[in-house]
Amino acid sequence: MSTVSSTSSSSTSSLTAKTGIGGLVSGMDTDSLVESLTTGTRTKITKEEAKVTKMEWKQTAYRDVTKALKEFQSKYLDVLSSKNMRSDRLFSTVAASTTSSNITAKATSAAMAGSITIDSITKLATKATVVGTTGISKALTGSAITVDSTLMSNLSGKSMKMTLDGTVKTITFDSTFAADGSNFQTALQAKVTEAFGEKSAGVPMVSVGLSGGQLSFTSADSGSQVTLNDLSSKTPVLASLGMTSGQTNKLSTGTALGDLPLTGLDASAQTFSFSVNAVNFTFNRTDSLSTIMSRVNSSSAGVTMGYSALTDKFTMTADESGSVGNIVINETQSSGIMAAFGLKGQTVTAGQNAEFEVNGQTVTRTSNSVTVDGVKIDLLKETSDASTITLKEDTTTLKETITSFVEDYNTLIDKMNSLVKEKYDSDYQPLTDDQKKDMSDTEIEQWEKKAKTGLLKGDSTLRGITAKMQSLMYSSAVKGGISLFNMGITSAGYSENGKLTIDETKLDTALETQGTAIKELFTSEKTGLSNQLNDIINGAAKTSGVKGTRGSLVELAGYESTLSNTENSITTSITKANKSIKEMKAELKKQETYYWSKFTAMETAIQSLNTQSSMLTSFSAS
Repeated sequence: MSTVSSTSSSSTSSLTAKTGIGGLVSGMDTDSLVESLTTGTRTKITKEEAKVTKMEWKQTAYRDVTKALKEFQSKYLDVLSSKNMRSDRLFSTVAASTTSSNITAKATSAAMAGSITIDSITKLATKATVVGTTGISKALTGSAITVDSTLMSNLSGKSMKMTLDGTVKTITFDSTFAADGSNFQTALQAKVTEAFGEKSAGVPMVSVGLSGGQLSFTSADSGSQVTLNDLSSKTPVLASLGMTSGQTNKLSTGTALGDLPLTGLDASAQTFSFSVNAVNFTFNRTDSLSTIMSRVNSSSAGVTMGYSALTDKFTMTADESGSVGNIVINETQSSGIMAAFGLKGQTVTAGQNAEFEVNGQTVTRTSNSVTVDGVKIDLLKETSDASTITLKEDTTTLKETITSFVEDYNTLIDKMNSLVKEKYDSDYQPLTDDQKKDMSDTEIEQWEKKAKTGLLKGDSTLRGITAKMQSLMYSSAVKGGISLFNMGITSAGYSENGKLTIDETKLDTALETQGTAIKELFTSEKTGLSNQLNDIINGAAKTSGVKGTRGSLVELAGYESTLSNTENSITTSITKANKSIKEMKAELKKQETYYWSKFTAMETAIQSLNTQSSMLTSFSAS
């Protein structure tokens, strides 16, 4: 390690105001003289800059502790964590298992060792449902056209796109079409069959029809969707065929209501109203199908509406299963939305309750997800076969979590206690820019590592946090009649910086024999160890809320990416110190300018005297 003089000046050692003649006449080292005369101000600036650097280092150290506390809290005390030690669920050591394919089972915190037998499942719960009429979409048929030489002249060499269930093909009106249109239907069918093939011999996947001058396309499978599009807007084809680009035989959810190929919608109405379970809805002709379904499904009507292109049907299903779910549709318009969707006037299939027999007793529930003696059971199918659920104690997962909790706690408490006990060496102060110029990167890194050590020695804020945490861990139980000591978790000794140690034999025994007491020790609402530890960490590392309500470490040093990043005591002190440094540097420049002006005047006077002396010497010689 290089030896660095503690009297070395800061980056302000270089003069900032050279505004005169630098000893050209007198031979004096003006730079050194001016620097010497301003040493007092320079020393103050260096000390203030070192003070700022130390505050920044302290702020980083505090924030590192805050981060460690928050990570520990997130892992073991957050409601979203799978290892949340404030939750009853974590301490549920009973595991449920079944070999039956008729049910699934999962133990809750209320489950106890033993067994449950589902003797039979007579009925599964169903939801009330109404199914719309089939074929609500219009056939893919155009308006009447005249097939003649004029039409064929317009179509000659042009193409259109045809899509069958997502497969896109190009149909070109080439020389195979007679100029007078005499083979129009036959030639077009050949083109379509060439593109999509046949379902079976002589049965094309898409049939081309021409009746009464109206061109039509029909898929071999009723559930298939056929869509027509112009290949190019510059060379449109479909208008000449009495059709529109985008015309299809099924509904598209992104299409406006008025543009859907519905057979029963009022063509002149601009608004449509109806109600479902006494919840009123009004839609415009320009609203898309997805908008209509989304608004109904997210409302308080308690239903879910859907459309299947495969069956070309709408369905509406109650959100709640069993007898509690219901669907009542009212619509005064004869050709309104519900009528066009085929739902109006259809019979509602009522929902039924689940019925099953458990341990010889008949049970009725509105849902297929039921809870019996602390076990959540999903009924999967009706059966007369018995299904047995076995409930056994399994403390493996809980033991692993408690062990991990203690290990991470040890890391956390050791980190804070080490910072408080680190020895501070006043010989290692922050380096100035000039000092760094004479050192290698490695030397600088080693020096600063030493300079940062012990900055939080005896820190009262950290000591207060660790004292609360250690006191909590060593305390006797308030509820549950058990403490960490009774579980085999004790102090590792004075020299171990507040760490805990685990006697695995005692822990295993406690988990097997005192599960309920352990759960109460950690999870009791006010006195639970986990809840109290969470309060301690919030008191230190809470970043939310307005200034004055945050954790002690956050109020002191702030935390990145939060409002406290700038709203904290250290940042305020740094800002004040930087302002002072700026003012002192401005004063230093004034001092340098002043001294330079004096030395320049002296140089000018000496030059004048030298000139006069030369003249007198010259006269004397004459």
